[in-house]
Amino acid sequence: MKFENHQYYNSEILLSNGDKYQVNANWLHNEKLDNWQGWSCNAGFTRLDIDKDFNVHSSQCKNDNLGNIFTEWQPFTQPSPCKLTRCTGCTDDLIQHKKEN
Repeated sequence: MKFENHQYYNSEILLSNGDKYQVNANWLHNEKLDNWQGWSCNAGFTRLDIDKDFNVHSSQCKNDNLGNIFTEWQPFTQPSPCKLTRCTGCTDDLIQHKKEN
């Protein structure tokens, strides 16, 4: 993946070699640089999504189903691996901190 730092950014990407990029999330999606499968993502750690049936998911991407607000559930205590081939394109998901494992 080819990342570049942006003057105006809202997301941070950390590569396994230690390189860090501060980028605009919409740029990631537009350039199709939003495949985080296997990477650590803060979705579910810093952001939750509750659907109309009160199911709790790790962000809008629904990478993980954490349960239902009327039953026991726990938010993540650390970033979790992304299971998706491509991010949703939702800026709230794209701005979550990403770290290559």
